[in-house]
Amino acid sequence: MWWERKPQGERQKESPSSPPRREAETLEVGQVAYGKLDAPYQDQWELMEDAFALIDYRLYLYYKYHQWLGPQGDMRNMLGLVVSREEFEHNLTKAAQTGLMEKLAPEELEQIRVGEAVLERRLALTAPDAFPLLKVFQRFGLDPFSRWVLTLCYGARLDTKYERLLAYLQDDITKKLPTVQLAVQLYLPLGESVEAYTAAFARESLFNSLFQREGLLEGNLQLKPMVLAFLSAGSLESGNGIRIFDGAEETPADPLVIGRDLAAALDGAMAGGPQAIAITGPEGSGRRFQIQHLMARQKAKCLFADMETLEHRPKAVEEAVLAARLLDAYVCFHGLDTTGPEGEVEPASPALTEAIAQADISREPVFLLSKRRLPRPVRPATVEFSIPAPKESERLALFTHYFAQVPMEAQVQLQELSVKFRFVPRQIKGAAMQAAGLGRIQDKPLDNRAIHACCYRQVVHRLDKLARRVEPCYTWEDVVLPQSQKRLMQQACNHIRYQHRVYQEWGFEKKLGYGKGLSILFAGAPGTGKTMCAQVIARELNMEMYKINISQIVSKYIGETEKNLQAVFNEARNSNCILFFDECDAIFGKRSDVKDAHDRNANVEVAYLLQQIEDYDGVCVLATNLVQNIDAAFMRRITYVVHFPFPEPPQRKEIYLRTLPKDAPVEDGVDWDFVAEKFELSGGHIKNIVLGAAFMAAGEDRPIHMRHVLTAAVNEMRKNEIVVVREELREYADLLEE
Repeated sequence: MWWERKPQGERQKESPSSPPRREAETLEVGQVAYGKLDAPYQDQWELMEDAFALIDYRLYLYYKYHQWLGPQGDMRNMLGLVVSREEFEHNLTKAAQTGLMEKLAPEELEQIRVGEAVLERRLALTAPDAFPLLKVFQRFGLDPFSRWVLTLCYGARLDTKYERLLAYLQDDITKKLPTVQLAVQLYLPLGESVEAYTAAFARESLFNSLFQREGLLEGNLQLKPMVLAFLSAGSLESGNGIRIFDGAEETPADPLVIGRDLAAALDGAMAGGPQAIAITGPEGSGRRFQIQHLMARQKAKCLFADMETLEHRPKAVEEAVLAARLLDAYVCFHGLDTTGPEGEVEPASPALTEAIAQADISREPVFLLSKRRLPRPVRPATVEFSIPAPKESERLALFTHYFAQVPMEAQVQLQELSVKFRFVPRQIKGAAMQAAGLGRIQDKPLDNRAIHACCYRQVVHRLDKLARRVEPCYTWEDVVLPQSQKRLMQQACNHIRYQHRVYQEWGFEKKLGYGKGLSILFAGAPGTGKTMCAQVIARELNMEMYKINISQIVSKYIGETEKNLQAVFNEARNSNCILFFDECDAIFGKRSDVKDAHDRNANVEVAYLLQQIEDYDGVCVLATNLVQNIDAAFMRRITYVVHFPFPEPPQRKEIYLRTLPKDAPVEDGVDWDFVAEKFELSGGHIKNIVLGAAFMAAGEDRPIHMRHVLTAAVNEMRKNEIVVVREELREYADLLEE
């Protein structure tokens, strides 16, 4: 497009309010491609070339009619603080000016109409989603005025020449982008009000959402970075709490092993029109995974907004909705819950749900993912689905799928893993990835212990705050007990090892609503090996063990003991560990007659604990020195009771020998038969004796001698206030130091 200024001596007809104009030579500012009238635009840059020509022409006309020329016809704009009378008067009238179209000469007006008609004709021949700019036109429902304002703002960012031009035309060197005032004056339709169009920028609207809100309040039209990125690339990148999933081009990382019923329900909900679809479930249960599969079936895009990463800001909702509209995508808000100071899950804030409720969603439905139910419906039509923790059969299916490529030894039983670890899908996948990586490093099949270790790395709990973890270091070879007791403990291990077969394959789960866990009571005198055997069971089952500190559980305040017990069992369910209650008679004692509030509270504590033991599906080991003090109702709920007898001399000798490591130097003259016969001590005391003798020998830099063993034994007896007479040591009396 080109236009001419009249030769000198030929004045154009002046409008009453227009300033005098200077004659000039012919100027060519830009050209619309009239020769391609019947051809669609091939790319966005071709479109922008025509748009630039029309923008340049309007800017020139704005310069021509709105800037003040001095008496000599020279430009006097932006000369500083000194304002002439002519310039002052001009600025007073300028404030009341109408739009540019009202000021144009007929031929100028016709040139604009013809040029824009050519552009619109070619746009009509172009697919409406061919270029990013056209997508924005369509997805935001922009009218001609809004389209040209957007094109102006986008063009001003594409070509740096507009920075100086716009600053000059707006009398402010800092305003390098269009202002609301300039845009309205440039593109105000004939007969429309400047005030009405200017005021429209102060209201909430889809069009205004394209601009920075802070700048818009100051009258500046600055496109949001997200909008600029989309206009330039036609897409948006994932990051900063935003994840974009394109179901038409992407395939979910894993197949839908479980949850097909929910998938069918979601397909039905998609046909329900504008609504909110809320899905609740534990972390890692597959909520986003279900939405990804839904998008893949629908061949649609979905924008996942992680509100936790976005700091639960209501403004982030607006940003996510804008991005989803730009992409013509569904929007899914997840991480709506917050975590309290004690780790408890709190529902989404009212401010956040209100922001989602007020958001202008382009594609319905909107998806909401949370751990807990939302405090109120986000949409009048809200459909709620819940994803429970996977059942054992579902966990087995997941273990089978994810561990299919993991190198494992033949004795590894996935059924056992599915029983022990009540994992959500994400945890099972994480364990498989850990195992696969470990297998590549070791370059050999993994054994049972290694697989269990990979699974335990996925466990998330807070038991460390409530109990002390005990690393199992004993095996069956270290246990010195009658064969019947050892056999009973091995049966207890089989209770866990073969749970799947009994409960699932043989159908016992249908007959038992509760009480499917394993509870073992170890009863015996101190030092008889109760703690050792608890470690042996933990090692045999490849399970972690936590020793419960009774002093931290029992509280003098009413209700606190029950609260602490509940926290222990809840965390134990998440961790799949063995709970070990030492000296449990302190809390599991017999219920007494109610004489006062203290008795009533104590009975409530015992009853509550009995209930927790019965409902617990894991392994619970309890040890007591005073079995006679245990409540009878509690004994009924115990699966196995193992009595630990005080060791006889043969057992005591065996304990001595098994306590000694293979590498420990021991002289041949140590009479273990005499030591075992003479000193009637339990296994715990024997361990102290062996260890004490070893340190005495090490201090003398010689092997363990009979003298060291006798001295350590006498010291252990004295510690327990038992006097040993030298004559009782017979032929070894001289070895004992005075």
